[in-house]
Amino acid sequence: MRIGVDLCNTVANVNAMLVMKFTRLSLTRYPDPEIPAGFFHIPEGLELLSKAQPFPYATGTLRFLASAGHEIIYLTSRPILAVNLTREWLAVNDFPSGTLMFLPRGDKALFARYYGIDWFFEDDPLEALSLQGIVGQVFLKSWPYNYGVQGQGIKKFTSWREIMPYVVTGKKDKAGAFA
Repeated sequence: MRIGVDLCNTVANVNAMLVMKFTRLSLTRYPDPEIPAGFFHIPEGLELLSKAQPFPYATGTLRFLASAGHEIIYLTSRPILAVNLTREWLAVNDFPSGTLMFLPRGDKALFARYYGIDWFFEDDPLEALSLQGIVGQVFLKSWPYNYGVQGQGIKKFTSWREIMPYVVTGKKDKAGAFA
């Protein structure tokens, strides 16, 4: 099975860093207009990405999936300038090896359809909705900005610890989505 994994605010807590940097940041809007356009293309923004901490249990969950033979594909809307620091961040934080793809926001569903992604871990509300019906299961990391997002095949989670029971037991509904 192929598993798509978003990075920022899905496995890397970039929001915690942004809240410290931008005092008026609201996590109810995505993307927040408080973050200047191109911020992640400048050294300060790239440094912020490199300092983000992984969410607890994200590494272990993805390592378990990889050890079970599943292919991990990291898909991010980070700028391509972040390729080296992103590879280093994944390695330093002990994430399983996998393909790393940089895509413009809005292109993950196209990639998922073309490359046969079965599951997708995401936080972006627009990406999650576009993935609905293309992948068997969208696991949506809960944030205030995606509060109202719901749909068939979308399963919200607040902690990566919640994912392991689904992975281990494989409880799915008739459509192949997790119940």
